[in-house]
Amino acid sequence: MDKKPSSKQGSRGEDINAIRQAHVTREFEENLSRRALILIASYPFLIIGKIVEVVGDYVVIKAEVTNITELDGETFNIHIDNIEVFYIQKPGKPVIPDIRGEEDD
Repeated sequence: MDKKPSSKQGSRGEDINAIRQAHVTREFEENLSRRALILIASYPFLIIGKIVEVVGDYVVIKAEVTNITELDGETFNIHIDNIEVFYIQKPGKPVIPDIRGEEDD
């Protein structure tokens, strides 16, 4: 009897979640010290800051700006699986804007 792939498996039986986690982790590892914008759906929560390091399946971000002003400047350990959407600022690509409207002196 043939088994149908579960919703967590690709057509060749790969674990989609493991593949996603590996690709997202690699993207953050390859872009240490760059600015990133991360949306986490469970709050909803927004973090803009520098990628400090990747530890296992966590990315460490030094926040410049969050949607809760009191948490600006804090360091966050974010599990890769909790990231819904992210954008990493790279040379030649659009810059993450200053959402607070403050200008650098």
